Amino acid sequence: MSAYKFLVHVRHPAYRLVVKADAPFPSGTSESEWTLTRTREAGDVNAEVRDAVERDGYSLFRIGLSLSEIPEPGGTATP
Repeated sequence: MSAYKFLVHVRHPAYRLVVKADAPFPSGTSESEWTLTRTREAGDVNAEVRDAVERDGYSLFRIGLSLSEIPEPGGTATP
């Protein structure tokens, strides 16, 4: 079963990156910009995250969003 690495950005700790443990690091960033926080087996990783890693080579998300940043139905997020 595959393992996934969960990383936090060194300068912007609200950003989190998930990659396959045995895959090359995504282009556009370098491993030195990230700190490993944990490694999880596939069964312990959300299906949407696994799908994004399969499709894009990584899953990137941000901690600390506010509810106002969720787009309104048929519109955009309120400032």
